[in-house]
Amino acid sequence: MTSTLALAMRLGALDDTTLRSAIANRSIHPARIHDLFDLADALLDAASVQAALATLDRPTLAVLSHIANEAGITADAIGGALAAGRFAVQADVNRSVRQLIQLVLIDEKDGTLFAYDAVRDRLSAWPSEGLPGARELTDSAPPTALASVPFAEARFVDQRSAERAFGTISAVSALLGELEHEPARELHKGGLALPDSRRIAAATGAADADVAILLWCAEHAGLAAQEGSAWLTTTDAARWAPLPTRDRWAALAEGWLRTMPGDIRSLLSSRAHADWDDGLRAYAAWLYPAAGSTMARRIDVFTAAAELLGITVSRGPTQAGVALLEDGLEQATDAMGSRLPAEVDRVYLQHDLSIVSPGPLEPSVDARLRSMADVESRALASTYRVSSSSVSRAISLGETATSLHEFLERVSLTGIPQPLDYLISETASRYGRVRVAAVPNDSSSPAVRTRVHSTDAALLEAIGIDQSLTTLGLTAGRPGELVSRFERDVVFWALVDARYPAAAEDADGHIVGLQRRRIAQQPRHRADDPVTALITRIREAGSPDAAATAQAWMSRQLDIAIRNKSTLAVTVSLPDGRELEYVLEPTGVGGGRLRGRDGDADIERTLPLSSIRGIRTV
Repeated sequence: MTSTLALAMRLGALDDTTLRSAIANRSIHPARIHDLFDLADALLDAASVQAALATLDRPTLAVLSHIANEAGITADAIGGALAAGRFAVQADVNRSVRQLIQLVLIDEKDGTLFAYDAVRDRLSAWPSEGLPGARELTDSAPPTALASVPFAEARFVDQRSAERAFGTISAVSALLGELEHEPARELHKGGLALPDSRRIAAATGAADADVAILLWCAEHAGLAAQEGSAWLTTTDAARWAPLPTRDRWAALAEGWLRTMPGDIRSLLSSRAHADWDDGLRAYAAWLYPAAGSTMARRIDVFTAAAELLGITVSRGPTQAGVALLEDGLEQATDAMGSRLPAEVDRVYLQHDLSIVSPGPLEPSVDARLRSMADVESRALASTYRVSSSSVSRAISLGETATSLHEFLERVSLTGIPQPLDYLISETASRYGRVRVAAVPNDSSSPAVRTRVHSTDAALLEAIGIDQSLTTLGLTAGRPGELVSRFERDVVFWALVDARYPAAAEDADGHIVGLQRRRIAQQPRHRADDPVTALITRIREAGSPDAAATAQAWMSRQLDIAIRNKSTLAVTVSLPDGRELEYVLEPTGVGGGRLRGRDGDADIERTLPLSSIRGIRTV
């Protein structure tokens, strides 16, 4: 029985849950798969088998090599054979066998193990491709790990890690603020568009190369998500922003750990007390010999994020990093939290309209300040600047002159300077001099969606000729108004960004506060799940008993041979129990019989399908 037929029969006996798991474990694409034989062919495709082998570590590959080289071997026998080497624990052998069965690389019958032909062929070809053979898989020693950081230096390293973690938390907060203000565009080829990358780098104070890592950290913590080609904040971002610093770090670290694949976590945990430098990559290349450069790239993603989060410093795991890998998030948060800078809830208000924090600012105070002022610098002591546009922005979000004064009085160490007091009062009094309203759908001008009106003709004229607003396509409407084809919110925020005292109106002409944030929608379950559709197709094609499956497979092979004009060796059972093999070029199947040209005898033979016991391509 061939591997394809054996696997098709095995797959037909699986329940839907197990079949779904087999498809997922091997990342099989459902396209062009219609029945069990198509699925078996896909699983036994050389490229698919190689991709599966690339995910296996060296001990599991050593087990697979024994199964491939000795058909019908048992798990206990493999454990005995490996006992003299470095993979001696029988439980590890049993675990590897279960993994190989789940990956559909081997099968088990009555306690004995068999590798499929395609798997055996791939392993046989490895030495010629520069990959380890059976002996090297078992006998090759791993690279040695480097020594851990000396205890005398550990406290300095841990302090540096806390400073770096605090900086990253502040940078992620600034990144989310930028995404709230304006989504960032993801290029089709991958990576942020350059203008957005530079904008975020300027806002966060991060190096250009670190912007992608910061976004990765935010995404894996559930704070940012991609919707189409746009990066947006999520609903969790609003809950994360006012949390204490240690809790915000915990959310980022938890995202780093939770989304880490099992093989990467095992690698990093095994090197929790050694530097994550080239030695880690050399060990990974030894442990996953078929993974190639893919493993190094996957490791680099997590180690780069670990540096920014203070999990490592100069590639050496910190106390918090070791605790995260070995003890869990709570212990890691305690280790990091004890070293994070103390937070303050008071600031200095300056006469030049700047606000200076004397230390790391309490997140809730920082979030409120950012709603009414622009961040100029981020460090342990951040600087903000108040302007008429920033105050207008705060008022558009629901603040009033009174609420702004009360908040600043509460957090100021120096009172409210007169210039700042005047700016808030003046901006509040001017707020709403320009009104932005939506035009009803039943308007006589369907191309007009928004009108901008004001009693200040000079101000309205300035808006109409402002070059920064030309994209809005503002044109004169009735006296005292401009009209645009864009939606009200788009026009409103463009005017706010251009520093005009704009206010949004509802249908009744009342001023309303607008939230600028566009939230990424949570992904919904796909009703047209391709794997579910694949399993449905397979079930509809039928999963008959073993004899019927074998008959269906034989008919399939004959149809392929006839279509491709291939030559087959056909084994036939004779009435006396003997078996004969004929080499034929099949020409047709019908009436329960196979017709084919026997080139050796130069005749056409007709064989009953019920008598055929085997087929192989010559």
